[in-house]
Amino acid sequence: MGDALGLSRTFVAVTPVKTSSEEDLGTLEARLQALLARARHEQPTLCFQPEDFVRHLAARMPASKDPCALLEQVHAGELLLTYACAHADTTALALLDTSVFARVGAWFPAEDAERVAELKQRLRHRLLVAEGAPLPRIATYTGRGPLGRWVRAVATRLLADLHAEVPRHVALDALPSDADALVGGDAELSFIRARYQEDFRECLQEALATLSPRERGLLRLHHVDNLSVDSVGLMYQTSRSTAARWIAQAREQLVERTRDALVRRLQLAPAELESLLALIRSQLEVSLHRLLRP
Repeated sequence: MGDALGLSRTFVAVTPVKTSSEEDLGTLEARLQALLARARHEQPTLCFQPEDFVRHLAARMPASKDPCALLEQVHAGELLLTYACAHADTTALALLDTSVFARVGAWFPAEDAERVAELKQRLRHRLLVAEGAPLPRIATYTGRGPLGRWVRAVATRLLADLHAEVPRHVALDALPSDADALVGGDAELSFIRARYQEDFRECLQEALATLSPRERGLLRLHHVDNLSVDSVGLMYQTSRSTAARWIAQAREQLVERTRDALVRRLQLAPAELESLLALIRSQLEVSLHRLLRP
């Protein structure tokens, strides 16, 4: 037979509230069971272990002499949604996308579609990627307020950062010393780099502008933010193999469009063109880091 006060004992073991009164524990147990019922009703497709969710809830409750009153104010379904997202539940991630992230454009109607797409991507990164922490930032949502309002506050700060950014126009001679290492001792590539560096920079920027927001986002996440393919797949709610294919396709699109732009601009012999293409591929990651980083 299970402990009739199991959830309340789990709760008080985590929170600053310490009580041994059976009567108090009984009242708390009833409130916790009611909260779980609300969460299940609001998120019927999510599966979870009640004890684990109660620990998550308790860790986010402030010290209070009356935790029962606080429990009544918790947005139970939204807290359960963020709890499941923090643990990479694919159903929860899809629900978050349709119920919250889909509203970003409506929150900022003055922004164009490209900026909204960029903002959504940064929002996913900010909330769903742990970046060395035990859990991603979405786990800090406490449930004491609507989830949409909490996410909108995060999005507003990210949008301010986007507006404050200045486009970077970096000549290749300003790249760090590892760019020289990429060229290595190849005298031909070094000559082409010195002769066509400004054309290369401008054509690379032109090619970047022709990529879709998703393609630029993939390149930024993988090559600038150094996210693994698995993390990129999680953010885009797709498999590792699909994420890897998308990243490779975005890179190839950028290389080919940079090459096409250079062909239109320069009159090169075939051998020079092939050497220039080798230079594009060798320096792509360094250039992306400078041109795409915030």
